[in-house]
Amino acid sequence: AVVSTQSTGGTKFLMKIGFNYGPVTDGIIGQNKVLYDIWGDTVNLSSRMMSTGKEGKIQLPAECVPFLIDHFKLPKRGRVAIKGKGEMLTHFCTERKPESQIKQNVEARSSKNINSADTIVL
Repeated sequence: AVVSTQSTGGTKFLMKIGFNYGPVTDGIIGQNKVLYDIWGDTVNLSSRMMSTGKEGKIQLPAECVPFLIDHFKLPKRGRVAIKGKGEMLTHFCTERKPESQIKQNVEARSSKNINSADTIVL
């Protein structure tokens, strides 16, 4: 993820990203200016991950870890107060793992016919 960049005008900015996965409702809204939008708990939690996150970081709820652990380093941030949810265990996504490690992780799970969610204890 791009966390710090400089535009051609010389303005530097930092980003923070919230991540989540799950079902959403989508639709087209507007009559004069048509827009596409998505709604739902998944979107709201992703927004909360961003708003409670830290600059230069990608924050995600612990429930996402089993699906990403083979490919990314996901250090635990700890418990964070999330509006409408209470305290939630969160992690940061810091970097992609080396290709050799990803391949090894995926092959190990495939050979045992299990997925990441079956083997991660949060």
